[in-house]
Amino acid sequence: MLLDVRCRTASLACLALAWTGVALTAHAQDSTARISGTVVDSSGSVYPGVVITLEAVAGELGVDVITAGRLVAMTTSTATGQFVFEELSAGTYMVVAELSGLGRGVHPPVRVIAGQAVDISLALVAAPQSENVTVVGSTGAGYPIEADLFRADFLRTFQLPSDRFQEALPLLPGVVRDPRGRLSFNGTRPSQSTLLVNGVNATDPVTGQFAVELPLSVVDTVEVHSIPYSAEFGRVSGGVADVRTVAGDDTWDFEVGSLFPKPRFSNGTLMGINTATPRVKASGPLRLGKAWFSQAFSYRFVRSEVKEEIPGENEEVVEGFDSFTQVDVALSDRHSITGTLSVFPSEVDNMGIDSLNPALATPDTESGGWNVAIADELATGQDTLWQTQFAFRQFDVAVRPQGAGPTQLTPDGLRQNYFNEIDRESRQVELSIARLQSWELGSQQHLIKIGAQVLATSFDGIDRNNRIDVLGADGRLLKRITFRGAGELDASDVTTAGFLQDHWQINPRLALDLGVRYDHDSMLGESHLSPRTAFSLALDEGGRTLLKGGWGLFFDQVFLQVDSFRQFQQRIEQDFNGTTGAPASAPVVFENRVDGELEEPTSRVWNVEFDQQLGASVLFRLNYRENRARGRLLVNRVIDDRGAALALSSTGKLLSREFDATLRWTIAERGDLFVSFSKIRTNGCEASNRSGPSEALN
Repeated sequence: MLLDVRCRTASLACLALAWTGVALTAHAQDSTARISGTVVDSSGSVYPGVVITLEAVAGELGVDVITAGRLVAMTTSTATGQFVFEELSAGTYMVVAELSGLGRGVHPPVRVIAGQAVDISLALVAAPQSENVTVVGSTGAGYPIEADLFRADFLRTFQLPSDRFQEALPLLPGVVRDPRGRLSFNGTRPSQSTLLVNGVNATDPVTGQFAVELPLSVVDTVEVHSIPYSAEFGRVSGGVADVRTVAGDDTWDFEVGSLFPKPRFSNGTLMGINTATPRVKASGPLRLGKAWFSQAFSYRFVRSEVKEEIPGENEEVVEGFDSFTQVDVALSDRHSITGTLSVFPSEVDNMGIDSLNPALATPDTESGGWNVAIADELATGQDTLWQTQFAFRQFDVAVRPQGAGPTQLTPDGLRQNYFNEIDRESRQVELSIARLQSWELGSQQHLIKIGAQVLATSFDGIDRNNRIDVLGADGRLLKRITFRGAGELDASDVTTAGFLQDHWQINPRLALDLGVRYDHDSMLGESHLSPRTAFSLALDEGGRTLLKGGWGLFFDQVFLQVDSFRQFQQRIEQDFNGTTGAPASAPVVFENRVDGELEEPTSRVWNVEFDQQLGASVLFRLNYRENRARGRLLVNRVIDDRGAALALSSTGKLLSREFDATLRWTIAERGDLFVSFSKIRTNGCEASNRSGPSEALN
């Protein structure tokens, strides 16, 4: 339903203190990968004492992998020119060798899988002589687009109430839950953010809400891009949460967790189970060194009791089951395929129950579906990596009232029945292909990603409303709202996109990320180009003081509710005399109409960030972010010369400003302690004169 709050001024402040890292025992050698090699010159002679760094390739797997160019590990070549990186997560890496006077040698992307050992050769080319022989380590200036990362050890050790990775996201600056429990990034609506699972979209195509649930045991990392400046992220202006899953390896492994439920006591008496979140996982080889399998199941049962005195039942009960299957096949050292299947049914009894909404006035809901995805990675040359993904998913939602008769809206809240019934199915097909290319032009390094995507979505179902009686404090009828029409909905959309992203390391202290994205939407028939850029500059030679920032143009997803807007039931309102109970006016019929040409909502976002390293283990960060949006889709209650209507238009505007300060303290191997303060102020308005309130559609 169209329930989002719109056009308002809000001020949000949060103070979060959280442990975001917990060090655990390292993975066994046989469950990780290994990269080794030798540093040589053009004649094949070995080079000792060369600094070798291992850098991540954007979008790949791995606990330590974050974004393109991010430093994963560092070592020095031995007297025989040899080096080795052990206990690596499966993924794709770049190996870089650097020695004063001999320039910089960069190996093309190296793809490794669990249990695999790869041997390479790194060649250094002679460069102009230098009188200085000082080797400067990574300054952090090479990472304009950074992301916050939750690793598997933290997610499984930190006490998440119902063992869902989403519960860790509000620990980040700028991420809060709205009154309905949905996640909001940087002052945007929940529908303006995107959930990805292994790079594949996992949001509901009708409403834009996070839809896929995963067993916690399969989550390897959760990477959060608070500002998605990279052009590979489309149809989003809030945040992007990208979940990466764990593959099997050559050793059979069995894992169980949270086997013991939490009991519920009342006045010292055991009253059953309050929370149960057991999970089990098994993984191992289908064929040693060639194919691996991983299967995980989790069950979720959570009871939330209302402490106030209310009639009837006094608790919300959530029950769900999540299954995730993954198969990885190494066709060769350069070619791998990953297939995944997730199933996630869930139901909620007395959803949203509280003192204003007792049990009969709340619905029972069922939701869930399944998602199947296939990802193919192929290295076709020394510096080229192809990534192809195909996914097909279905999401089902049912909202069922529990009471009988009309809904009563009273000064004390809803009574007697819930007002809305929903039963719909949505389907989505996704196909994407991307090429990752490493180029060295002179002394400057470019990591370029170019790709295209097709996304086809459709849905059908019903959305019907019960009669609503508005009662006064004395229980007398003041207004009656009825609905007419079948309430049968269907809609479809096809979006196509292409993008080009360049990570450009200009010098050791300055790096740029430049990107542009093209999107076409068949539902509105619009095409757009959205340029984006970000920079990182080290203000000192040691890289202890950094200045970062960026700017981007973003187009939000227009969800399928827009295409089916005229199919919603018409609303009929009639006033009554509260004293006599007789009609006080004739019924007024509000038709569903579209005013003007609809357009895709746009946002112009920029930020500036200052980072200061205080000692070896403390980082201080200040960040300011601004979002100017237009074309927000609003539903206005209108009475004009054309009659009464609920009018859909692209008249909304938004200005959001956010400031946050963060202090990160790295405590040896125990993890990181974050203390952060965020303040977000959002101003909204509508661009045309209207009669009555407005509400946002997405």
